[in-house]
Amino acid sequence: MSMQIKTKDEVFEAIDKYNVRFVRIWFTDILGVPKSFAINTNQLDRAFSEGMGLDVSSNDVYARIH
Repeated sequence: MSMQIKTKDEVFEAIDKYNVRFVRIWFTDILGVPKSFAINTNQLDRAFSEGMGLDVSSNDVYARIH
């Protein structure tokens, strides 16, 4: 299946159409290593409008937690 979603409204239409429950957010860290986290779709509107905070203090690239 190939879809080209270009707008926020199209994202929410696809979520409803395909009964999506979680969205995975992908990004790269400061070293260029891909990272991701998942959010519930009911958090997505806030993610679009306010962004999402991320605590990387426990990420093994930055600090080891024992």
